[in-house]
Amino acid sequence: MSAAPIALANESNTQANDTPLQTEAEEQTPDPDQAGWADENHQNFKDWLQDSADNIDGWFGEKRSKQSARASLRVMVDTTWNEYDGTKIKPRVRGRIKLPTLEDRFSVVFGDDSLDYEAHDGALNDDRTVAPNANDRRYDRRETRESNSSLALRWSNFRRDNKIDADVDLGVRSNDVYIRAKAEKKWQLDHDIEMRFEQMYRYGTHTEHTAVSTLEFTQPQSERRNLVSRSQLHYTHKGDENLYWHSSLFQRHFIPVKHGTGELNYGLYVGGDIEDKKAHLNTYGPYAGYRQPVWRPWLFLQSDVSYYNNKREDRDHHASVFGRVEVIF
Repeated sequence: MSAAPIALANESNTQANDTPLQTEAEEQTPDPDQAGWADENHQNFKDWLQDSADNIDGWFGEKRSKQSARASLRVMVDTTWNEYDGTKIKPRVRGRIKLPTLEDRFSVVFGDDSLDYEAHDGALNDDRTVAPNANDRRYDRRETRESNSSLALRWSNFRRDNKIDADVDLGVRSNDVYIRAKAEKKWQLDHDIEMRFEQMYRYGTHTEHTAVSTLEFTQPQSERRNLVSRSQLHYTHKGDENLYWHSSLFQRHFIPVKHGTGELNYGLYVGGDIEDKKAHLNTYGPYAGYRQPVWRPWLFLQSDVSYYNNKREDRDHHASVFGRVEVIF
């Protein structure tokens, strides 16, 4: 590809809301008698975050329910490496504050909004693992600041009656004022197959048009193993129009570990451009990834390895490594 697309869709708002791993981390509270310095500081920050959420909720008037505002926050450091681009380091944050004063239909979301487009199963099974930063620096402070500067008001819970999960964001990221709409629907098919379709559209005053369509099929193979087929179309229009396609077939394993559940994913990925109504194969290869909580239920380590090529950039198959350290509040 001439330019690597932004993080692809599938996570939608679940990463900013409550991922299964995040919910698990919130439910597992350490024994006060065994809590150490790290647990105390983690809990103190969560308490401060909750107090801040209540204060923000109060800006919108008197409370109409007994429910308190709820805040969630993800803080992570991503590291990528491959032989062509070297090592890249990128700190990222993403948070959400639910506002019960506004009947739980509105929430404030902040941080790196591209995380909303990541796959919620922990598998970075596309060419993000070989994509460098925007320049040749190992760490770009300006890019990190701009990436984490997104602030938006999210309207959700307005289409529950027809089993379509939808939400709309109105926000700003650096100099880009944007509106983003997402809708998702699931169907239960024969042979225990679940089909999920998701459509996302985003328009920004600077970034202009972005649209991502996702079609996914999941079939349980056992109590702790799923077979997943995921296909996506990714459209961007900023001056020039670009259309990408991506498809992956992978196994997902859930592994019980001391502080929760680990996720092992491995499979095959293919992707490329669509030009003049013709699909071109640009990148393909195997990948594997693993994510699990370590030491504490709120601390996660993730590692992904891929072996992709890139015909457009004349790159042969090569190993790429992605690593993430994540703290959930």
